Amino acid sequence: MANDKKSISRREFLKASAAAAAAAGLSSVGNKAFAASLTDSGVRKAPAFLQGAKKTIKMMTWFWQEPGRNQAWRDMIKLFHDSQNDVRIEETGWAFDDYTNNILIQVKSGKIDADLFTNTPDLAVRMIAANQMEPIEDALDPEVVKTLSKAHDFLRKDGHLLGIDCVTVKFGLLYNQALLDKEKVAIPTTIDEWVAGVKTLTHRPNQFGIYAPHVPSAPDATWFQLQQWATIYDGIWAKGKTPQINTEPIINGVKLFKTMYDVGFPQGTDDPTATRLYGTGKIAEMLIVSAAVGAWKASGADGYNVYESLRSAPPPWPSKKVITRIHPIAVNANTDADAKAAAKTFLGWLYKPANYQQLLEKALDVVPAFPAGIRKEYLDSLKWLPGYQAGVDITPPEVMGDFILYNSEFGKIVVDHLQEVLTANRPAEEAMADAQKEAEALGQRVFA
Repeated sequence: MANDKKSISRREFLKASAAAAAAAGLSSVGNKAFAASLTDSGVRKAPAFLQGAKKTIKMMTWFWQEPGRNQAWRDMIKLFHDSQNDVRIEETGWAFDDYTNNILIQVKSGKIDADLFTNTPDLAVRMIAANQMEPIEDALDPEVVKTLSKAHDFLRKDGHLLGIDCVTVKFGLLYNQALLDKEKVAIPTTIDEWVAGVKTLTHRPNQFGIYAPHVPSAPDATWFQLQQWATIYDGIWAKGKTPQINTEPIINGVKLFKTMYDVGFPQGTDDPTATRLYGTGKIAEMLIVSAAVGAWKASGADGYNVYESLRSAPPPWPSKKVITRIHPIAVNANTDADAKAAAKTFLGWLYKPANYQQLLEKALDVVPAFPAGIRKEYLDSLKWLPGYQAGVDITPPEVMGDFILYNSEFGKIVVDHLQEVLTANRPAEEAMADAQKEAEALGQRVFA
């Protein structure tokens, strides 16, 4: 300030100069936050790791538990570590079914125990509302920020970008061409053909026509995929603050799920077991997100390489609607300044087009955050991709209305009543009517 008469020492002046030089040197990745902390005398200084000390930060995600994706991220982090000596990244997090609940508990307890964290779309909405996500536009090349997909709009607040997509996933019908050829089953073009094909492909207990998560011990995974089954009939789960669980499209979606459960599911099977079964040619189809394909890239269990037989079909339902979910990575707004700077250093490096392309290709992802992030040659090489490009995109907020803020609570209500349909043969109309009442009560509590 102009009226501040306090002088500074030569050492402090040199520190300030070094900080300015460090900030300028890192401006190529847009990170202007590096010189933000102050000494007691008011002189700006560089974060500790820029002054010679390494900074270790935590990255919290469910990716560490996902075959294929975990190795892709570990490979990229190793490349990042090899590229510089200042920042180191440690793994932390939980499996997908535990992730949202545990991170929400941490927020309620006062602080997320990580410096970087990934989000589902609904979790990101909650994290933004709870002021947990730091602006990150200063970490990225301006051209990257300018060309981000429109799907990032919900990640912007007060002119700031609070997260960037690290994987976008689209639902689609992924099938094993070898099994369909063996059983002489054609690619379905209608729902009736789809059900009939699943019946033909099922030979219990050695082969199953289709799988989707459904066990009570995995409510989040079940709800994650069940949302898609309602859009098959052009349904939505909520409109604004009003649940739509007892509407005809939702009920028809639940009935179709039940039909497939009866005629083609390996009943009582959890996700890890189903992944192994699919990888050894014992499950023919999954209505699953494109990002899951990476789990089978390096398969070969029992000498069977399912990846070479994977193909995807255009949605065999009239609306062609498929839920498309953007999963952003964010910097913890409530971690310390040095950790924020280190986290932004990593993001600036990762989202350079050449590095980001490597991440997408290693993880077998197909929807980039920005156009320069993916190569046409790579997309053209994926035999399983075309069906995933045929669906009509619909986003989670469109499907969930205002309940996107309480997606987990809403989903638990639905999944609890789905179990009655699956295992107790309760009519879908009755079970979903009860779920509707409970969801309305949830709305009265949370939107009061």
